[in-house]
Amino acid sequence: MIKMIRKKLRNIHSYILFREALREGLMNFIKRKLIQNKILKTNAIRTAEDGPIEVRVLTWRKDYINLLWALKSFYKTANVDYPLYIHDGGLFPEHKVLLKDHFPNAYIIDKEYADNVVNSYFDKNNLHRSKEYRNSNIATVKLWDYFIMSSAERIISIDSDIVFFKSPKLIIDPQATKNYYNEDLQFAYSMSVEDINKNFHITLPPKVNSGLFNVSRDIFNASQIETWLENKELFSNKWVTEQTLHAMLSATHKDGLALLDSRYVVSTTRGIAPDTICKHYPGFFRPLFFQEGLSIFYKSSDFSSIS
Repeated sequence: MIKMIRKKLRNIHSYILFREALREGLMNFIKRKLIQNKILKTNAIRTAEDGPIEVRVLTWRKDYINLLWALKSFYKTANVDYPLYIHDGGLFPEHKVLLKDHFPNAYIIDKEYADNVVNSYFDKNNLHRSKEYRNSNIATVKLWDYFIMSSAERIISIDSDIVFFKSPKLIIDPQATKNYYNEDLQFAYSMSVEDINKNFHITLPPKVNSGLFNVSRDIFNASQIETWLENKELFSNKWVTEQTLHAMLSATHKDGLALLDSRYVVSTTRGIAPDTICKHYPGFFRPLFFQEGLSIFYKSSDFSSIS
């Protein structure tokens, strides 16, 4: 009987939210909601309908409000109108409506539609290993969908847990040639850099983080990814295989790979230096994202100027 009740409760969204609040800690939950929902009262931002540089993001039901913070802090500090594509990683219909309210010109890429497009591409090109891996990890949308569904020259990707405080000039530079990525706070590849070099003859910096990047669209090489995926060692930690493959693609591209400088921070500890451009707060609950990052950005920003 107890097991049956628990099974039914797990299908009730409000119960799931309640359990998540308990896991997060009630005080952290309250503090998060107080700052998190302030973004809902801010003005909409109108982005361009097309252009040579696109912003593409991936989000889901737990992060869609955080994404509003990430995107509004980006567009406000960057002062650009690059076209925006929001990829559905598990959104409810009402979430899509809210995102369109705040970014009326954004393109919401429905998950079912994207699955059909990308899986057809895989089937047409006999990319069976790629198809299998994509269907096992939603983060791989950043590896395949962004590029297959784009015709831009360059793609900027921003994770939902990043806050911008100053203009990210390296990220928005229309003359950029290098493929820029954030530097991670720790090693997070599915193979060691030595094994990557030994197996694929690729030399990588040890801490590429794919949460924030500006890359040339032509780093994408579907057949090369398919060949790399023959090596089972790449799946020793499939949650960072996507990040590993991103680093490999850019490292073998004609323009090479470059890490953003120390002003583009990835950290789980408190503290923002005066010259910090943005801060990425990785983690499941990431209380500092709300209590530090959003709070500082909100207090320093005049949202009435966003239109």
